[in-house]
Amino acid sequence: MIEKSEAVVLKTLNHGDTSKIITLYSRESGRLKLIAKGVRSPKSKAAGLFQPTRHLQVVYYAKPNSDLQMFKSGELVNGFFGLEDDFDRLTLAQVVVELLERSVEDEQSHPVLFELLVDTLKRLSDKNTAASGAYWFFHLQLLSELGFRPHVGHCSTCREPLVEEGFLGGHHPHPECIKCHESTRHTVRISGGVIQTIQYLLAEPWSTNERAVLTASERRNLWDFLWNYTFFHIESTRHMRSLKVLRQLYG
Repeated sequence: MIEKSEAVVLKTLNHGDTSKIITLYSRESGRLKLIAKGVRSPKSKAAGLFQPTRHLQVVYYAKPNSDLQMFKSGELVNGFFGLEDDFDRLTLAQVVVELLERSVEDEQSHPVLFELLVDTLKRLSDKNTAASGAYWFFHLQLLSELGFRPHVGHCSTCREPLVEEGFLGGHHPHPECIKCHESTRHTVRISGGVIQTIQYLLAEPWSTNERAVLTASERRNLWDFLWNYTFFHIESTRHMRSLKVLRQLYG
């Protein structure tokens, strides 16, 4: 059966002498794997399509009960070429696609998540948009859509409001107050400013989120919270390759 799908390239893997296995996130089918035969051949017209972050329209042969489908043809919808001129933005875009690839299940359609992915890549490729803010919005909205929405407004143990600070770490999956939290070497303190920013990024649409302003220390604090929280809830994200470069930029 021939299927047509709008999708974003998440990663590629060389296969044989001239082929590639392409992992995409599609609007219609969620995470999708295609084998593109001969695509690495110098004569292939599709060779430039399969760069991670590319937004494509693909046609493929679908086999029932198969994890790997056969690529037939494709065309570029958006290459997000603005990313190629800015190393920081390109790094964040690579983190976006790898984080999504490691977080979702195969063949589970989630149109809202697809739109979030495409919109985030558009924002990151636009030099007039704050890159870190666009990434933070994506990361928190992704967690929320996957059922891991961070609840930072109150202590997860005693339910008292977290106003000035909260603490994440140890064996507890959600922030706690200083009275309830048992500190370990992995504890992350969350400042009041970061708590407010997380709530704001989760509650408000993107059109208002560009106004979020953090100090340098609060920015590092937010990065620490995001990844420690994500590692706890989505184990497969712990060994992301793109994180090594991200840590050099924002560590």
